[in-house]
Amino acid sequence: MAIAESLPIQGLPPGARLLCETEAFLVFERRFYSDDPLRAQEFAREHGWVEFVLSLRPPDPEHLTCPRTLRSDVRYLHHHLVVRVAPDYLRALLKPEESRVLEALQPFVRGEQALPENFYLMTSHPLLTGVVESMLTPPPVGSLRLFYEAKVRELIAYLCFREPEVVPAHDDARLREALMYLQAHLSDPHVLRKAFEQMPLSQRHCQRLFRVALGCSPSEYLTELRMRKAAQLLLNSDLTISEIALEVGYLSLSHFSSVFRQRFGVSPREFRRNPRAVGATLEE
Repeated sequence: MAIAESLPIQGLPPGARLLCETEAFLVFERRFYSDDPLRAQEFAREHGWVEFVLSLRPPDPEHLTCPRTLRSDVRYLHHHLVVRVAPDYLRALLKPEESRVLEALQPFVRGEQALPENFYLMTSHPLLTGVVESMLTPPPVGSLRLFYEAKVRELIAYLCFREPEVVPAHDDARLREALMYLQAHLSDPHVLRKAFEQMPLSQRHCQRLFRVALGCSPSEYLTELRMRKAAQLLLNSDLTISEIALEVGYLSLSHFSSVFRQRFGVSPREFRRNPRAVGATLEE
């Protein structure tokens, strides 16, 4: 498989944070305002690399997220996760399951035409949101390169293929509603039971749906959502650790701290004091 040479990075543009760079892909986070005169500065890239630009919600709710239709009289905060992929690498990932690739991408897979260089996407899908959050705040792993390679592949699996066929359509819609409900009510200690009531399906059926669609149990998925949210609040807010525990649905501070340490390898206090100690440097 031919891969383009590694992208030369000559310093970061304003508001950018490099997450991972390899010979096959480049991942970085970027924030800038709509009236920023330096907003056109970007990482140089090889011609033809495919760019997925995922629009994120800013950490400060007072900032407006840039919509698809711009207004020149309003100042917006652009907050993006950008993933650039070598076309040969992307084609090699899609080729084995060409029949399930989105119809618009199949000519690219067959080598008949190039892809547009830019895809602008909104991270509204709850499963996609989880992938993006983990890329922005990676766990303590031995190899960030391998971690990001897996996440880039996971991202492509969501963006470039048709919906999975293993879950019936009506169950899939219920599952999506349940996932959105979980994300919107993390502070509720009883959110999982209430989400099941929303579906409504038996608990056994719900367990099966989560296992088939997500590869984990409902409680495991909820814990992961809560830990990601807690990590974000520790890094981007002035809330006390007790307040953060309540914000993500833990009535017991000791239980919250125990689960957080199990997930990240350090206590919440240690994570806030030195996030770089978790999984090496986050910008590698």
